Amino acid sequence: MRFSNTNLREHRERLGLSQARLAELSGIPQYVLSAAELGKTELSPKALTVLSDAFSNQAELEKLVTRNKRYREHQYVEVPKLKERIAKAVRSSENSNYTALLNQLYSRHSSAEKSDLTALSLFSGCGGFSLGFSAANFKVKAFLELEPDLREIYKLNFPHSIEMGGDITNVSNEDLYTFRQTVGDIDVIIGGPPCQGFSLSGKRKRDDPRNTLFRHYLRFVDTFKPKIAVLENVRLLTSMKNLDGGYVKDDLYREFESHGYKVCLFEINAKDFGVPQHRERVIFLAIRNDLGATPSFPSSEFGEPGDLFSTKKPHRTFADACSDLEFLESGGVSNDNLHKAVTHPAHVIEWLWDVPEGLSAHDNEDPAKRPPSGYNTTYKRQVWEEPAATVQTTFGMISGCRNVHPIATRSLTIREAARLQAFPDEYKFAGTLGTIRTGIGNAVPPLLAYAIANHIRKLL
Repeated sequence: MRFSNTNLREHRERLGLSQARLAELSGIPQYVLSAAELGKTELSPKALTVLSDAFSNQAELEKLVTRNKRYREHQYVEVPKLKERIAKAVRSSENSNYTALLNQLYSRHSSAEKSDLTALSLFSGCGGFSLGFSAANFKVKAFLELEPDLREIYKLNFPHSIEMGGDITNVSNEDLYTFRQTVGDIDVIIGGPPCQGFSLSGKRKRDDPRNTLFRHYLRFVDTFKPKIAVLENVRLLTSMKNLDGGYVKDDLYREFESHGYKVCLFEINAKDFGVPQHRERVIFLAIRNDLGATPSFPSSEFGEPGDLFSTKKPHRTFADACSDLEFLESGGVSNDNLHKAVTHPAHVIEWLWDVPEGLSAHDNEDPAKRPPSGYNTTYKRQVWEEPAATVQTTFGMISGCRNVHPIATRSLTIREAARLQAFPDEYKFAGTLGTIRTGIGNAVPPLLAYAIANHIRKLL
């Protein structure tokens, strides 16, 4: 059987080869093979020739197919807190300013109930978007969130906000009318529909029902007729296509315009707005036509250093967010209930122990210290004096994408992830660790939301 880009997986599986073992045999990285098998890219003629030669090497093929899988029994050992590693975790000069700023956000949020400016939150999650608006003196009068556990976290922090239910697709027109009568006038609607249906990190199916959630968002816009509507999502939404082959972003434009709004799309990175994290997103900002204003976005205050004439502040870093927290190794605990380290197997600690900042265990020279599968973005350390990588819901998994602490040999704690997402320490979290991680990883960073909200106050 001959193979090509279209039947590579079938040919590989017929020979009994895993993707990881084919990568080992051919020298072609596993992520390249994976992309080809998923139809995201095509292998070059040179790569196809290399694979052909690999498939023809019967002796090596037989060795790989019959070799026992590299399995390591999970053993756990106490990981020492070395003085030289603790010494590297130097507290940054910006750390105290950053934590004080987060404290101010929470203080301002606590007094927003008396505000005349009002907001309504959809797809609220654990409340990151709402916290930023509340800190900018918007009273968040009502919210809607699908997950019951996340609703509980939201209610802990917004006890006066009216709960409008769970699944937005089950909200009838009668329900909407009742909400309108109960909640009253709203200046701004905010929300970020779940991004899984749009993101390349998942299946990115065009018929994923989550891809149409923005239409339900617009039902609320049509009912409440706010002056401004803000919709947040992953940057790759800009390339997502609908079932007809058109772009979802164009659907958004047309829908907002048909509802009487002028809309603009802004591609942004949260690190440019003071969040100590590289987090690319798109923001749709729509203004009601009768207001006669043009949608705009706040200017970024942070940027790359090096330009002598730039007035921008340097991006905040991992250290700026977390360097005051107690140094923990795998399995370590502190007085902060959310600053506890996951306990990792001894062989994983061995793989990562000597890995420098910014590199992965897959980069180790010794093959015995490389993980048997995965990509070079997994088992990868972050960098202490750079913005953190994007905080995802899997930040507690050391095998995840860039989830390893820059200096300690462990995954991120919940407190570290919350700080990187710009949640104040006073913010209340409850429920299972999985619920809390999901809420933090999916949230709009409150500091980014705060910048947007302050800009909207000026527009209003």
